[in-house]
Amino acid sequence: MSNEEYESLLKKAIEAAPDWLKKDVESIVGKEEYAGVSYLISELHHTYTFSLRHILSAKHLSSEWSEVSRERLRFIDNNIDIIVALYNNIKNRQ
Repeated sequence: MSNEEYESLLKKAIEAAPDWLKKDVESIVGKEEYAGVSYLISELHHTYTFSLRHILSAKHLSSEWSEVSRERLRFIDNNIDIIVALYNNIKNRQ
């Protein structure tokens, strides 16, 4: 795969990225403008790992948040290159 093909596929992947990911990345980068990609990924993981939201969700007999957070963590883990590209796009706009 050539570099141009990779760039084209990455651009399409960014456009197809879920809205929640785009909003989360914008939010984290907006708060910490000097933070790097590793900080961004760490904050994304922190947002969706076990927390008070899971406990409150379980207390109300709902497993919805657990399912959503598990899906989002899986997406984050499997798409680091898209997260890095989103980060770079945001940084280039600033």
